[in-house]
Amino acid sequence: MRKLLLLCAALAVLLVGWRPAPKEPEGLALVRVLGVDGRGPVTATAVCGGTDQEDPSRGQCAAGDFTGTLERLPWSGEEELSLTSVSDLIVGRDVALEDVLLTALRNEKLGASAAVWLAEEGAASLLAQCRDPASALELIRRRGVEAPTVVEALAALYGGEGLCLPLLTGGADGPVLVDWEEWRAAA
Repeated sequence: MRKLLLLCAALAVLLVGWRPAPKEPEGLALVRVLGVDGRGPVTATAVCGGTDQEDPSRGQCAAGDFTGTLERLPWSGEEELSLTSVSDLIVGRDVALEDVLLTALRNEKLGASAAVWLAEEGAASLLAQCRDPASALELIRRRGVEAPTVVEALAALYGGEGLCLPLLTGGADGPVLVDWEEWRAAA
């Protein structure tokens, strides 16, 4: 009887310590490029994937402000979208840039390291023309163009230095660098 009791206790200890290995949720798509247009309503366009995906997932939604848009964005595509891998933030000329940058900085998923680009005809229009904008932007970076990060852009706005953003337009193979443009807040 004593041996059976010890065996049961040992088995209970083993079972308490056993946990199944955590799995990544199926159907979760990682957003690589996020486009933002408008002051209110604010529209966000998300493009997922990269070089290994044949058809990157996309999503688009709008809300009264950028915070509300970010809350709705994960459920705006065919798959659930995750904002933990955003490497590029493309903004239209009509955004409230300071609000977008502050929200991105405060958002624990987005963070401060995404590069900030300016879309000549608007972010949604630019991203609609391109199948894989993340790869096109990476090619621009490899040519020596360094867009400011969210935190660098915000520091330039607050420091009064003037903020210059790389200006993009749509090309046959994705976004194309046109020039650099000084940020001017929309009226």
